[in-house]
Amino acid sequence: MDEWAGVELFHAELAKYLSLGGVIALVALCLAVFGVSSQRRQGVWVAAQILAFLIAALALWVGLWMGVHMGYGEWQGSSGAGDKAYADGAQLVGSLMFGWFPAGILAAVLWCLLTVGKWFFRRKPEPAA
Repeated sequence: MDEWAGVELFHAELAKYLSLGGVIALVALCLAVFGVSSQRRQGVWVAAQILAFLIAALALWVGLWMGVHMGYGEWQGSSGAGDKAYADGAQLVGSLMFGWFPAGILAAVLWCLLTVGKWFFRRKPEPAA
């Protein structure tokens, strides 16, 4: 019997929930970066940007944790699930306790890419000679 039988169900669930968290994070970061012009960024707007970044990191973290949790549930519920489906819960506990770290890094990278994109595409076109 193959101990990895049914692992594709785990991967499908993980991708589904992580993608949902990624979409929520991207929307929050787009609102933070492109929401208001730079002349209006003072006090409250900076706090709103920080809140949007935290929402993005939280969405990615929850997406990762739910993907692992629901993925193991699907894998264990499949017929002929291998022994690896019933391994210890270290991945689930690890994604819950430490998933904020990769989620925060990914949110920061997305924030930087969106900010650079905003800066790059905001340039005025050069006049034709």
